[in-house]
Amino acid sequence: MAAAQDEPAPRRTPPTPEQIAAREQKNAQLWNKNPAPRDPRDFSGVWWTRGYDRTFRPVTDPPLSPAAAAKLLPLTPLEAASRQHHLDMEKAGTPIADAPTQCFPHGIPRLMASPYPIQFVYTPGLITILHEVAHNVRYIHMDGKPVPADTPRTFLGYSVGHWEGNTLVIVTDHFNDRTQIDEESLSHGLKLKVTERITKFTNKYGGVELRNLITIDDPDHFTHPWTAERTYPWRGDIRVAEYSCEENNRNAPENGVTVAK
Repeated sequence: MAAAQDEPAPRRTPPTPEQIAAREQKNAQLWNKNPAPRDPRDFSGVWWTRGYDRTFRPVTDPPLSPAAAAKLLPLTPLEAASRQHHLDMEKAGTPIADAPTQCFPHGIPRLMASPYPIQFVYTPGLITILHEVAHNVRYIHMDGKPVPADTPRTFLGYSVGHWEGNTLVIVTDHFNDRTQIDEESLSHGLKLKVTERITKFTNKYGGVELRNLITIDDPDHFTHPWTAERTYPWRGDIRVAEYSCEENNRNAPENGVTVAK
């Protein structure tokens, strides 16, 4: 199992732009020794998001602090009450248990924020995303067929993809209601639909990344659809490793409450 990328330890002073540039250039050189595919539609290989942001917030330009962005969340009264309950329980030291604390799939979009590597695998009519965390697997159906009428509601839903230029568009629905939008406080219901727009780009330091614009639509929980963002640098230096949630689940819930062990 690869070590989860925790948030960096607090610094006395933030890094300077020069220090950031030096770090990113060094990373790009290391990670690109085994280069990413050049085809802008080919995401094959391993990618790994930086650090861990356990929240989803509306993307803004310029970016806002997490606290400021949280004020832009278009919460319905139902979701506002649910979110406050989650926050109160966590503040009390008794966070509400959700799917991954029981080794169930994380749900979408929460899975896309996990601080573990992911790997894209292409086969005819299908893109498979392998997640190291708990061995979650997403199947993106690219054959143009509609969602089967008897599709069940599941943790990761049913995903249909297509290309718009060089952007992979993934629409996922048919979720159950046993997961959360993010780890911190956002929930959803059976009407959740998630649309992802994933594009490959080269950053200003020479590193290759995927940008995922994630639009969340659930009229029972949000007054209108809203979009969050995640990026995933290319990691040609690593492979997806084994992850056994069941073997040492230190977050297993007791009476519906997560108890860290």
